Amino acid sequence: MLGAMSAPARVCFVIPTCNEASNVVPLLEQLTGLHPEEGTVFLIVDDESPDGTGELVREFAARDGRVRLLEGPRRGLGAACRRGIAHALDDIGADAIVQMDADFSHDPADARRLLARLTEGADVAIGSRYAAGGGVDERWPAWRRLLSVAGNRLAQRLAGLGSVRDCTGGFRAMRADALRAANAGRLPVRGYAWQIALLHRLLRTGARVVEEPVFFRERERGRTKLRARDAIEFLYCVGRLRLARRA
Repeated sequence: MLGAMSAPARVCFVIPTCNEASNVVPLLEQLTGLHPEEGTVFLIVDDESPDGTGELVREFAARDGRVRLLEGPRRGLGAACRRGIAHALDDIGADAIVQMDADFSHDPADARRLLARLTEGADVAIGSRYAAGGGVDERWPAWRRLLSVAGNRLAQRLAGLGSVRDCTGGFRAMRADALRAANAGRLPVRGYAWQIALLHRLLRTGARVVEEPVFFRERERGRTKLRARDAIEFLYCVGRLRLARRA
């Protein structure tokens, strides 16, 4: 176990966005209200969204200095998360990072429970759809439900992810020392396969990973960013991790 049994003093929320103008302000309003601590930072990592997401974040940051904006070219979810985590560790000096989506599929109120698991001694707490007590919105399209279940089973068995049931979920609280030990900033993954690549690295470097049940909601506004090439990269990543286990 890498983490110490103490509450993280400085928490940074790393939230990747791409065309989330309809969601980003309501999300920040909820998060800043739920986490009034001065040491908490809300880092929006925006892929230069043409819909004005970045400008809305800048306007919000003018009212609340704990909100930050980190912009860059669109290179995929993994690239955005990697950039955001590196900034949170090196420039903000975070003790813990909460990674979450901006579309309200992850309930902002659940972040407290994930952070509490770090205080209890975990290095990584995954907001799990598939742990006992978790669930998925019945409005979730059947093809995404099937893809998620199949992807998790494939990753768990082939990539050596132990007993983790939600390997692909993007709602996680992680201790900074665990991320540094995993050298998270150097993972060569751009798309959604980032989730399993990072989890694999964390487990291999000794992180204690726990799952906290959450309910995953279907987005109300905007469109999913999942593309066919993300599925291809996912399969490639799982295969590469499988070969690495045999080496």
